[in-house]
Amino acid sequence: MTRGRARNEAYVIQPDPHEVEPHLDPPEQKTVTGQLARVLARSDADLSATETLAREVDRHASLATLLDEYDLLAREAQGERWGVLLDVAPFPEGVADGVFTSPYYEHLEGALARHQAAGHDVNTSLTALAPTINVGDAQADPAAQLATALDSATMNLATGRGKRPRRVAGLIPIPDAPVTSDVQAALDARQGLIEAAARRRAQHALRTAEAWTNKLLPPSDQRARRAWLEQVATVALYRSRYDITGPAPLGNPKDVTTAQQAAEYRTANAALRRAQSTAEYRTAYAALRRAQSTAEHADQTTPRRQLQRVDRSRSL
Repeated sequence: MTRGRARNEAYVIQPDPHEVEPHLDPPEQKTVTGQLARVLARSDADLSATETLAREVDRHASLATLLDEYDLLAREAQGERWGVLLDVAPFPEGVADGVFTSPYYEHLEGALARHQAAGHDVNTSLTALAPTINVGDAQADPAAQLATALDSATMNLATGRGKRPRRVAGLIPIPDAPVTSDVQAALDARQGLIEAAARRRAQHALRTAEAWTNKLLPPSDQRARRAWLEQVATVALYRSRYDITGPAPLGNPKDVTTAQQAAEYRTANAALRRAQSTAEYRTAYAALRRAQSTAEHADQTTPRRQLQRVDRSRSL
């Protein structure tokens, strides 16, 4: 490429077909314009972190696949801990073996994780619930019984005071059990991709004014706006996870059919209330300012009228 005062000239080097080794395939024939288009399409510039994450999401998998992979990795990361706690739980005689060999054991692991995510002490709850498992009914699976009891306790008990787990995009609990470095790296990578996708979906919904965002108004403060967007992203991730497309932000509560969705519905609903509170505050603040302005206007007009009355009396 040459640079001149009046014009620039670009020279394109084309391969000589006579110089290609006989055992190699001949190069693809391209015109000068085609070669230039190929060069211009290349970019050696470093991508930003956001561009890298966006490209990685598109390359790696869909959001649904990433969520499935994260769920599987999280379950594997906590499996050993649940096994230890169940092994020492005070089950009635002959029940423990049935729990570990049950086809509902994976469902039980999910119930344990949800119970812990709600702030409850799993060991304390197992000590209380394990002796109640009924072994007399041959049709009742012990792992299914315990999972149902745990989910019922999670739903009906007040929120526990135990350590609350961090959550992926504010929705999915992050395992806190010790895990191997490779599993942790896999969890961290998928967490970053999921959170980036949730933010993009939230921003797209706000930008295109999707119906479910009608009551969401961002705060004016920049720092508060970032925190507010995280709450909206939590709702956007919930909608994507459970294929909600209607105008209701979280869909119809009657459509919640699993314990996992019920737990995540409560989490997403809390995020939605926090996001909506900004709009309610701004509405209330605007009403207060209007009331103050009206009162100030009334105070300013009253003395003038009184002054006019005084002046007339003097003139008489």
